[in-house]
Amino acid sequence: MERDHYEVLGVDRDADAAEVKSAYRRLARQHHPDANDGDSAAESEFKAVAASYKVLSDPEARQSYDRFGHDGPSAGMAGDPFGGINDIFESFFGGGGVGGGGRRRSGPRPGEDLETTILVDFEEAVFGSEEEITVRTAVACTSCEATGRTPGTSAEQCGGCRGSGQVRQVRQSVLGQMVTAAPCPTCSGRGEVFPDPCVDCRGEGRRVEECSFTVNVRAGVDDG
Repeated sequence: MERDHYEVLGVDRDADAAEVKSAYRRLARQHHPDANDGDSAAESEFKAVAASYKVLSDPEARQSYDRFGHDGPSAGMAGDPFGGINDIFESFFGGGGVGGGGRRRSGPRPGEDLETTILVDFEEAVFGSEEEITVRTAVACTSCEATGRTPGTSAEQCGGCRGSGQVRQVRQSVLGQMVTAAPCPTCSGRGEVFPDPCVDCRGEGRRVEECSFTVNVRAGVDDG
């Protein structure tokens, strides 16, 4: 027989959203597998708590449950509270899902051009969320259109490397003379110099700015 969602969370049927959330957080922490050394009973209770919260935290699903019980349209929500709980546990514990002895992921995860750290609470980690982040990153200079020179001026050939972008050095070794090439320090390997560099980016063609992005925190995230 399926348990009553209100009974699972230990709240009255007239409990408001804040009371439901508070009960869920307390019970989820209490029965989380990480806090119970893999105890199967705690794991089952954790799943039941999550399933009940999934229904009671959704106004429409809760109304349906209040009217029809477990046979109403909300029944499917409780059956798989996370939209695939094994996938969620694999994200938390790395491996074969709930009760599985799978291995943790190895190797680096696919990286992004930018990396930052954000903090999310337990509920957001389980169900996912959208977060606004601000990072400092290099962007193309709009003042010079990323050319690095003041608009209306021209670049000149670098005298240090004669436009090649490289300088050669001859070194004496036990094997004889060795010729090495390195980026020209005068033009940073560009082969040209700017008599009138852009004042906004100091001739770099880009500058560091703060940019804001909205990122999706996937359900079940542990890190990354």
